[in-house]
Amino acid sequence: MTARPPSATSLPETVGTLSVSARRITPGGAYDGGGDVHGVVDTPFGTRLLIGDVMGKGPELSRTADALLHAWRETAAQQRSLEVLAVRLHTLVAHSDEPDRFITATLVTIAPDGSAELVCCGHPPPLLIRGGGAVPAAVPAPAPPLGLLDLAQGWCAAQPIPRTAWDRMLLHTDGVTEARDADGTFYPLAERAAEISTLPLASFTAGLAADLLHHAQGRLQDDASLLAVEAA
Repeated sequence: MTARPPSATSLPETVGTLSVSARRITPGGAYDGGGDVHGVVDTPFGTRLLIGDVMGKGPELSRTADALLHAWRETAAQQRSLEVLAVRLHTLVAHSDEPDRFITATLVTIAPDGSAELVCCGHPPPLLIRGGGAVPAAVPAPAPPLGLLDLAQGWCAAQPIPRTAWDRMLLHTDGVTEARDADGTFYPLAERAAEISTLPLASFTAGLAADLLHHAQGRLQDDASLLAVEAA
């Protein structure tokens, strides 16, 4: 499916102590909105990031994504524990009016000193970019997606990310890493992110989005979203 050109999202350029840049590519002819969701908000507990992907097909995905984002924005500034925040979002999804709905999601809290913590609920971990390299954050105990946390006794564990582990952090949906070229090769996100990691943040996300479209020959089967942050 031919994709629409990548577009910058409406996030501000600076949130809390972080510079922010996000891009989204939507398959052409797809329903408006889609199932990808992302946000950045400043809170008393640090700057908080969310990226997620509503599983399923159809126009109702955007409604579920909007409801999740709204609930996250409200709760992120009220709940200190990232684990409890994830569980509250899980409860929202599990008791929604949409049958069999679940959402893969990554939640991050970044303190002013750059130390961070991470919860991955069935979603790819962020890339930690430093010194010309890019590696996925370690998640020893990934949780099921939101809406399915009962499979893990209704709980999830946060993982620490030391300040020394990253200079730039890249969150993404699996629409990025599952994009294929004509030979069926998946997009090598970590490799390409490392190659252009010295670019300014907005140019970095724009370059990755353009390179992704080139790799997939302009054709994507799913929404693809990128959310990058670094110290302002």
